[in-house]
Amino acid sequence: AVVSTQSTGELSRQLKATAGTSTTSVVSGCDLFVRFITLSRGQKGPSSDVDILECKGFDPVRKFLVERGNLFMNRLKDSRRKIAQLAYPFITDGVTVLTVNISRVVLEILTKAHEKSKKFNVLVTQSEEGPYMVNQLNGRGIQATQILDASIGFVMERVSFVLVGAVGVVENGGLINKLGTYPVAVMARSLNKPFYVAVESFKFYRNYPLSQLDLPNDDKYQDPQQKGHPEVDFTPPKYINKLFSDLGVLTPSAVSDELIKLYI
Repeated sequence: AVVSTQSTGELSRQLKATAGTSTTSVVSGCDLFVRFITLSRGQKGPSSDVDILECKGFDPVRKFLVERGNLFMNRLKDSRRKIAQLAYPFITDGVTVLTVNISRVVLEILTKAHEKSKKFNVLVTQSEEGPYMVNQLNGRGIQATQILDASIGFVMERVSFVLVGAVGVVENGGLINKLGTYPVAVMARSLNKPFYVAVESFKFYRNYPLSQLDLPNDDKYQDPQQKGHPEVDFTPPKYINKLFSDLGVLTPSAVSDELIKLYI
């Protein structure tokens, strides 16, 4: 099937229904993929000397789009490796890292540090999938402990820094992530503990919320019609020290510049 570049909203809704998750990263990923494809219009295909716009048949176009799609996916897959390479030096011997819920990119960073023989402890909030994150870490030989969400004030004093993943990072550098991230950030700030975010650049999201209420319902709820319990919360950029991304180590204020580079 051919998906029009104008139908990314409908595509993201279909993917959301399939994945059973909020649309933030789906929309940002779809938008970036469409941009990646449309920037290639008029260029020569990787395996063809024919201008794609001048092709009369569909086969060369289909082949070109598949090649561009594979290139895009390979870049996404490599992004976690790049982030882990940038972030693992921040994990030194003896530190205690606090993380929220589960994040594949955070797992990659912690695994990389462990492979480099770093000795550290990880605290994981119980959240929805916290137990799974703990099992994944312990299975890789990393000492991890699950803590109650309500205990973050008690344990924060012995935390060296907070490291979380992201559902999305918005234009002002704020963070959309699993519910419970915002209170962790507020507590970290009150005790002068660094708060770091690990995020792939395809999750940079063209939106500008200033509060929890500004988040679109599609982002907050699995079923926007019924609403109920939100899946994510919004952490303002003032609580974030650094963002580790495949584009480099960024400050929150640098996100808008990177979004401009990605979409222009």
